Amino acid sequence: MSEATDRVDRFGDRLMTTFWRKPAATLAERTRRRVTLHLVPYLFFLYILAYVDRMNIAVAGLAMTDSPAHGGLGFNEEIVGIGAGIFFWGYWILEIPSTLWVERRGARWVFVRILILWGLVAAVMGSIGTPIAASLFGWLPHLSEDVGLFSGATAFINRLSHDAVAQFYFLRFMLGFFEGGFFPSVIVYLSHWFRQEDRAKALASFALAMPLSSVIGYTFSAFFLNGLEGWRWIFVVEGILPILAGFTTIFLLPDRPANAKWLPHEERDWLVGELSREHQQKVATRHVGWQSHVFMIVLLTAVYFCTNVTAYGLSTFMPKIMKSQLPALPFTLRSWLGLAGKMNPATLETRMKIMGALVATLPYYVSIVAVLINGWHSDRSRERAWHAAIPMAIASLGVLLASVLLGHPLLAMPAFIFIVGSCVYTHIPAFWPIPTMLLGASAAASAIGFINMVGNIGGMWGPTVVGKAADTSIADALLRIAPWSIGGATILIAMDVFRRWRMRRRAQP
Repeated sequence: MSEATDRVDRFGDRLMTTFWRKPAATLAERTRRRVTLHLVPYLFFLYILAYVDRMNIAVAGLAMTDSPAHGGLGFNEEIVGIGAGIFFWGYWILEIPSTLWVERRGARWVFVRILILWGLVAAVMGSIGTPIAASLFGWLPHLSEDVGLFSGATAFINRLSHDAVAQFYFLRFMLGFFEGGFFPSVIVYLSHWFRQEDRAKALASFALAMPLSSVIGYTFSAFFLNGLEGWRWIFVVEGILPILAGFTTIFLLPDRPANAKWLPHEERDWLVGELSREHQQKVATRHVGWQSHVFMIVLLTAVYFCTNVTAYGLSTFMPKIMKSQLPALPFTLRSWLGLAGKMNPATLETRMKIMGALVATLPYYVSIVAVLINGWHSDRSRERAWHAAIPMAIASLGVLLASVLLGHPLLAMPAFIFIVGSCVYTHIPAFWPIPTMLLGASAAASAIGFINMVGNIGGMWGPTVVGKAADTSIADALLRIAPWSIGGATILIAMDVFRRWRMRRRAQP
């Protein structure tokens, strides 16, 4: 390490000696470590904020279904499920425009715009059904509802000033609309800082954000339920955090390596040169894009759609599912959890909601460990398809088993925690490198954006399906989402078998 390097980024140098026992053997390794420490933890934090704001409806929905007299809105599970799914109706719209802006103008202000606007919408959701929301939408003119095909849309707009359901749906749509560009923008942003061979590792680290955000979000949100209309503060507080992060981002995320003051000159010149050479290679082969691999991309998109149906259907209603099992626990366990003894029904119901949200974090603690182990083993073995498909299939079987065991919480809850929890997100570190493996560097970036954009529609379908069925039978709701993940696993294995067969055939004389 040169004296000049030490003067430029002493903080980064200390961190590198803390996290890596051996000094970097090459300039490439030292640069990769420094960029990772300065960018990936903060992006990881922002990704957690995104998932928390996306999934806090899972806990808030426990109280939104209460009657207005008890601080709720009188929603049923179908309304909550549709509202959770509507998020993805708006999610895909700004994905491509955001990535184009990142590529042409830089990422920092894209992230600032996304964070502040989604935070504002999330905070406003706390006012649903109040005079505040009525005043926010009261300026809208009353539209004629006799306009043929558009009569439904105009009727919906007219309801915004007084109907909590319409406000809920609209704000969930806008939350997805403003947040939608975040993940693909992260993908493009990382391509400005990491070479192709380092990019998959940096991207795979974001897999942990999904289960970790459920742990943090459920736990943090649960304590707001202890009070009349406490669910409103879930949205307000968790909306303020990304707004603050938006202003912080101005100072923490430089657009490109050339703008990074913490990057020593030697490392900056090397990184800029490497990325420039990679870009020139892509320009030289621009006629070879993922458009020539449309069938593979469609299949991978179908796989991602299937996994999202199961994953989002579960995460949106996991607190509700766990809460439904608590009354059937043995008296000793209920006493230990503070759910037995003499107390008024309202207090007991509040405690059940809080405990349901806290117990719902347990599958995601298991998921964090499983994601790390599966990602490590997939990298070590250099195998992707089976490392993604096997957890997907087991997650489906776990949901099916848990649905059969509902009503027997000593069996159903461990099935959720240890079988479903260990597999519901475990495919992610192995799945996202597959486009790069199949398509090559020139096609993978845009392919990942397309897979994420279209595949996330599964996040709309899953909560909607579960919400419609959960009002009558949670078991039936689980049965409706159980097959999807194993369907995605089947597609993935078929793709891998075909790919290997084609490689063997090409190798023959």
